[in-house]
Amino acid sequence: MKFLLSSLTAILLAILSCLYLNCAQATTSEAAFLSNVAEQYMLAQFENNNPDKKIIVKAGKLNPNRNYGGKCSGFLTAELQGGQIKRSNVVKITCSRKEKPYSVNVPVTVIVQRATLMASQNIAKGSIVDASVLEKNFINENLNTSGNVTDTQAIVGAKARRDIRAGEIINIDDFCIIAKGDLVNIVARSKGLEIKTQGQALEEGKLNDLIQVKNIKSKKVIQAQVIGPNLVQVIF
Repeated sequence: MKFLLSSLTAILLAILSCLYLNCAQATTSEAAFLSNVAEQYMLAQFENNNPDKKIIVKAGKLNPNRNYGGKCSGFLTAELQGGQIKRSNVVKITCSRKEKPYSVNVPVTVIVQRATLMASQNIAKGSIVDASVLEKNFINENLNTSGNVTDTQAIVGAKARRDIRAGEIINIDDFCIIAKGDLVNIVARSKGLEIKTQGQALEEGKLNDLIQVKNIKSKKVIQAQVIGPNLVQVIF
C-alpha cells in the first residue's frame, strides 16, 4: 500500500512539474511577444526611407513569470504614453478581448543614429582630402553637432588644418575648404540668372564662411560665401 502511494505521489509530482514548466515557457514566450509588439510599434512611428538614418529600439525586460493570458492576437492595441518620442518611452499594450482582458506597460529605449563621416585612416595636417580617407558610420545623433560633415563631396578637396586620427568624426572646422591665394570659381546668382567667372581667394575659408575674393577679370574685390572646394557664390 505504501509503495502504491509513493508511486502515485511520484507520478503526481512529475505531472505538476511538467505543467509548471509548460506554464513557465508560455509566460516567457508571451513576455517576449509583448516586448516585440512594443518594439515594432515604436519602429512604425519613424519613416524608414532615409538611408542616412538608423533607428534602434529596445524593449525593457518584462516579468517572465507573469501569466499574460495568451498572445491575444487580433485584440491588441499599442499606445505611446506621453505622446512624444524620447530616449526612454513607455508603450501601453492593451488586450481588449472579453475574456481575460489585460494591459501592460512596456519600457522602450529609442536611439536615433545618423550616418556621419569619419576618418578611415590618419590624415596629416596640410594634406588634401580625397574619398579614400573617408568612411560613413552611424553614430548617436545626440553626439552629432552642426559642424559634423555628412556629405562626402562637401569635404573632398579640402586641406586638413590639423592632424586627424583614424576613427575621428570629421568636423568642418578642421578643414580649410579654400586657402588664401587659391583660384576659385565664382558663381553669381540673381533672380534665376547664374553667372560664372574666376577669382582668387584673398583669405582662407571654411564651408559657409564669407571671404574676400578678387575677380580676375575685373580686379574687383567682392565678398563671397564658401560653398565647396574652390567654389564660392555671390547672391545679389
